[in-house]
Amino acid sequence: MQDGFCTAQLKVTRYSGTLPLSPLSGFWTAAQGPERKVIELGPQLITNPQWPDPSIKQVTLSVARTDTEFAVRLEWEDTTRDDGLDNSRLYTDQAAVMFPLKATGTPPPVTMGAEGEMVNIWQWKAVRQVEVDALKQTVQDPSTIKSPVEDLNAEGFSTLTRQAQQDVQGQGVRTETGWIVVFKRALQTGDELDRPLDATTPLAVAIWDGGNRETNGQKGLAGWIVLEFL
Repeated sequence: MQDGFCTAQLKVTRYSGTLPLSPLSGFWTAAQGPERKVIELGPQLITNPQWPDPSIKQVTLSVARTDTEFAVRLEWEDTTRDDGLDNSRLYTDQAAVMFPLKATGTPPPVTMGAEGEMVNIWQWKAVRQVEVDALKQTVQDPSTIKSPVEDLNAEGFSTLTRQAQQDVQGQGVRTETGWIVVFKRALQTGDELDRPLDATTPLAVAIWDGGNRETNGQKGLAGWIVLEFL
């Protein structure tokens, strides 16, 4: 895959009401639900340390929106559960989606953007999901619990920065065969570091398998996918 090259297209249907955050909601698999597309994940061979053989080879992608909300669902098979409970917190299962910050022009390099070509990244980690799930059992006010997803920016490798304003909700669920994760955000946040999501946009996907000792640039990667807003 080449920087700026779009590898697939996915239709984004507009729905009414509130989009479900639960990965197991029947909304995502209903006959009238969002389009589901299997996306192939390739190696990361652009920067060192290269990762020629990621263990996760594909992910099923779904995207939906309303007049105010936008959500992405990722589902993939993973034979090992790596969430920090019985192993290293460094090598945890992870997933991320990435958008160019600019709404026009050629998409930036899929290698987390480049200098002057910032990207907006939403990153979920299984180890954070475990922490969130544990807190839900102990706190009285669920609104005080942070999201297991971080809202980030980058201008190339080794430039990842956490935003001061965190706008993305998320939820991950372990299944018998792997993981399902939903990311959700308002179409417009008022934050100049967030990509507005009210029109057709490119999106990239990355998956890490902690059991394969994947972290940072060691991951399975899909190049830019065009989300076609209907």
